[in-house]
Amino acid sequence: MKTETQNQTGIATLDSLPNLHNAKVSPRELSSTYWTPEVEGEYKVGVIMEIKEENYTDDKSGETVKLPCIIMLNQEEDGSFNTIRNGSKRLVATIESAIESGELVLGQTPIRLSYLGKRKNKTNSYQSDRWSVKPIVL
Repeated sequence: MKTETQNQTGIATLDSLPNLHNAKVSPRELSSTYWTPEVEGEYKVGVIMEIKEENYTDDKSGETVKLPCIIMLNQEEDGSFNTIRNGSKRLVATIESAIESGELVLGQTPIRLSYLGKRKNKTNSYQSDRWSVKPIVL
């Protein structure tokens, strides 16, 4: 049932909002940053919210490409939250596999995501990021 203070989508209308200057602000930052770890042992803790294609511009060609990325709600040591994303193929594949096997539930399973450094590929001359993805037991 629709009330007078809601529009068709169920969202409160502007004239029904309280004074937002006095409202409590969420500890979660909605804007996201691309996390590029540089040192082995760097880690993030939180919950994978989704795997989403993001547009990125290739530095060498200037071409825009779609890159599947994990989107993670990351908890900082002070208890605040921010959103990070990362498009490492190995990381995305690991997360997808864990979802398919039921070991990870999007938006629910807390994890520790650790960067293990780079390793040279056997099939080409590039180096790939290595990751550890471990569920957190509460």
